Amino acid sequence: MRGSHSSLAVVRQAAWAVLTQKGRFSDAEVVAVGKGDDFLEVPTALLAVERVSRRAALLERALQCYADPDFWEGEPCEAMLAYHDCGEIAREALQGREGFARHRD
Repeated sequence: MRGSHSSLAVVRQAAWAVLTQKGRFSDAEVVAVGKGDDFLEVPTALLAVERVSRRAALLERALQCYADPDFWEGEPCEAMLAYHDCGEIAREALQGREGFARHRD
């Protein structure tokens, strides 16, 4: 199974929770010790964690752009990236796109 040690721990914990909730306690214990990566719940959890992680990273990058003081400073006001952005970076990030990259060139 691919992924970093910490992401695998999160994935296995999620799969363990699903298996436990289904009453499959012995399978949950197998997953908990890292020997159940072939159970359907583990790669399913991996896919979910990867998607959520990508989305969180995109939103974090958009927030970092807005948090950068250079984004808000400039003279005259019309030259400021924030003036021209009008929330575009946030809208793009919320739609799962990296539109903020064009503002950072």
